[in-house]
Amino acid sequence: MPLLKVLGKKMIKFKQVISMAILPIVLSGFSVQSVAAEDGAALWKNPSKGGCKACHGADGKTPLMGLYPKLAGNNADYLFAQMKDIKSGARNNGQTAAMKGVMGMVNEAEMKALAQYLSTLK
Repeated sequence: MPLLKVLGKKMIKFKQVISMAILPIVLSGFSVQSVAAEDGAALWKNPSKGGCKACHGADGKTPLMGLYPKLAGNNADYLFAQMKDIKSGARNNGQTAAMKGVMGMVNEAEMKALAQYLSTLK
């Protein structure tokens, strides 16, 4: 019986050591992506993520061309759905051909962050 108790304590210690060694590695991958995805304002300005402000205006309501939509102040769920539909091809009208390439540069978490950011603009 004493041997089982000692062995049991060693197993717990081993599990703790393994989890302490692996947890930071696992979390580091998620935290970098999460921080990037959460910052919709930075994504909005980032040329490597499509450079949204170039066509839709820095404020999201003064587009480069009149036929580009004003995005500022729209409902976040609506904006997210539009971005997803453009990316998947479910929405295929107007300027969606140009936007399909842009949406290929962002993932769903980044789309949500962009949509949330745009919804807060007046």
